[in-house]
Amino acid sequence: MKYENEAKRIVELVGGEKNISSLVHCATRLRFELKDEGKADKAGLTKLPYVLQVVISGGQYQVVIGPAVNDYFNAILSVAKIGGSGSKDQEAGAKKGTVMDRVMKVISGAFSPLIPLLAGAGMMKALLTVFIEFGLMDYEDPTYLILSAAGNAAFYFLPIFLGITLAKQFGSNIYVGGGIGAALLEPNFTGLLGTEGVNFLGIGVTPIDYASTILYGDCIRAFWNDAGQQSI
Repeated sequence: MKYENEAKRIVELVGGEKNISSLVHCATRLRFELKDEGKADKAGLTKLPYVLQVVISGGQYQVVIGPAVNDYFNAILSVAKIGGSGSKDQEAGAKKGTVMDRVMKVISGAFSPLIPLLAGAGMMKALLTVFIEFGLMDYEDPTYLILSAAGNAAFYFLPIFLGITLAKQFGSNIYVGGGIGAALLEPNFTGLLGTEGVNFLGIGVTPIDYASTILYGDCIRAFWNDAGQQSI
């Protein structure tokens, strides 16, 4: 495999195969959970030509690789035995760190996979703004409406995407997570907006428009505070 030697070197510098509780990756980073971070050689990892940066955050030892991160991830899995979901090693790693570390790990893990999607959608909306400003399109142009739908979809259906990534973080079925997010956008539910006296099995319910929103405002603020200390 093309990246096998590099993968072996990374595993060696994070303390060896037995020091790794679990490994996941996002758009640019290998995210290790280590049993003992003291065994990892941060300086040695940083010196590797294919490692851009090493960040320790949210209870994870993050090795920034760049666009080729998926290739390195697969190479590491091929050269090292790493505890899978539900393994004792992973459970031990999950118990390590403060409550805040674990909260930040979940938040970071939920939003990191969505960064390329949100960045692309944001660029699409910015490009459409330029087209409108220079008179290249108008708001009624079918081309504008189609491209606008592509840009808006990522934000409008954000509860569904977050349901999927959060379900993955908690080890649940991702389709169930996405389904919960979709239920908040379903017309029968959104049709209740503004209706007085709504109840579910006798329990009072206040319908809220969740489109283009993140369910927990405190979580998104914490995420962006953390993201400000990281380079994607």
